[in-house]
Amino acid sequence: MLPGILIKSLMALAAVASAGIGSPNPAAISGDSQVRISWHVSTQAIFGVAVEESGDSGTTWFTAVRLPPTSTYVNLQGLTNGKNYWFRVRWIWLDNSLSIPSPTLVEIPMNIPSAPTGLIATASATQIGLSWDHDVNKFIVGYEIEDSIDGGNSWSVIQLNTGSHSDGYLVNNVKEGTTYTFRIRAFGFGGVESDYSDSTVAKVAKAPNGGFALTSSIQKSRVTLKWEIPTDLPDIQSYEVRISGDGGVNWFKIATTQGGVNFAEVPYVIGGSTYQVIATSAEGLTSASQIQLVQTNAISNAPNTISPSHVPGFGLFTPSGATESPSQSPSTNSHKSSQSFTKSQLLLFALSAVGIFCAVIGWLFVRARKSRNPRSQSGSSKRETKRRADQRSMAHKSGARKSATKNKGK
Repeated sequence: MLPGILIKSLMALAAVASAGIGSPNPAAISGDSQVRISWHVSTQAIFGVAVEESGDSGTTWFTAVRLPPTSTYVNLQGLTNGKNYWFRVRWIWLDNSLSIPSPTLVEIPMNIPSAPTGLIATASATQIGLSWDHDVNKFIVGYEIEDSIDGGNSWSVIQLNTGSHSDGYLVNNVKEGTTYTFRIRAFGFGGVESDYSDSTVAKVAKAPNGGFALTSSIQKSRVTLKWEIPTDLPDIQSYEVRISGDGGVNWFKIATTQGGVNFAEVPYVIGGSTYQVIATSAEGLTSASQIQLVQTNAISNAPNTISPSHVPGFGLFTPSGATESPSQSPSTNSHKSSQSFTKSQLLLFALSAVGIFCAVIGWLFVRARKSRNPRSQSGSSKRETKRRADQRSMAHKSGARKSATKNKGK
C-alpha cells in the first residue's frame, strides 16, 4: 500500500511542477452582435485554451471554442444584440484536463453606441482643445472629429478615428481670428457609429502685438507657467496671472507675483484652459503676454483593434480594423495573480515533498520490520523443535522406566 502512496505522491508532485495552478484573467469588449474576449498568455506549459459560454446566468456551460496555447483573444460573433451572455476562460493542461474557471464575464452585445455629450472647445492663438463627457462603455474604441468654419453649413473631417477611448483631442494649426464649430461621433467595437454630438463653437484669439512669450508644463495636478521679461515696459512691479475657460472672452485672476519673479504654479483645469500674464510697471502701464492653452491630449496606448474571425476547434485569426485602447489594470492584476500562484505552487511543492518524505520513511520502516521477522520466526521454530524433541526424549525415557519396572515385577 505504501509504495502505491509513494507513487501517487510522486505523480502529484510532478503535476504541480509541470501544470501549475490558477486560471486566466480575461477582459471583454462588446460590439455589434459580437464580443471580443482577451487574456494574457499562460506562463505555464499548456495544451490550449478553452472559452466557455453560458446563456442562463452560468447554470449550464458549453465550450464555445478551443484555441492554441499561444492564443490571447477570440472574437465570438453571431450573438444577439441586447442579450446577456456569460463567458469564462480555462487553461487546457498537458493531460487534457481543465484548470479552474476564470472569473465570469457578463457581456451585452450592442449595435449602436450613444452620441457623445458635453463637448467643449477651448481656444488659444494656435490650438483648440476639445473635451467631452467620459463614456463608461468600454466598447467605445475611437471618435471621429469634424470642424466647420461656416457655422455648420459644411463639415470637414479633421480626424477620421482617434483610435482611443480618451475624452480629449487637441486641434493644431488653427487660424487667428477664425471661429470654428466642432462635432464628434463615437465608434463602437465592430465598426458601428453613434449619432453626432451637439456642436460647440470656439473663436481663436489673436495674439497681442508685442506679446512676450509664455510657456507651460504640467506636473500632476499643477501647471507651471514661465514667461519672458517684457522689453516694452520699464521697472515692472508685478505680474498678474489670468485664466479663461471660454477662449479668451472672460478672464479671471488666479495668481500674482512680484516683478522679479517670472514663473508661477497654478491649478490644472480638467479639460484644459487658456492662460495669460499681464505685466504692470511702476507707472501703472501694462503689457500682455501671449495666450497659452494648457490641454492634455491623452491619446496613449492605442494598439490595433482586431476584428478577427474564429474557426471552431483550434481556430486561427485574421486581424483587421482600426485601433483600440486596452485596459492596463488587468495587466497589474495579472502580475499580482501570477505572484500569488507562484507562492501557492511553492506551498504545494513543499507539502508534496513532506508527504513523499513521510511515505518513504514509513515504507522503509515496514520493510525493515519484514526483514527482521524471518530471522525471529526461524529462531522460534528452532526453539519449538528442540522443545518437542525434549518432550519426546522425556516421554521415551519415562516409557523405558515403566517397562523396566514392569519386568522386575514379573
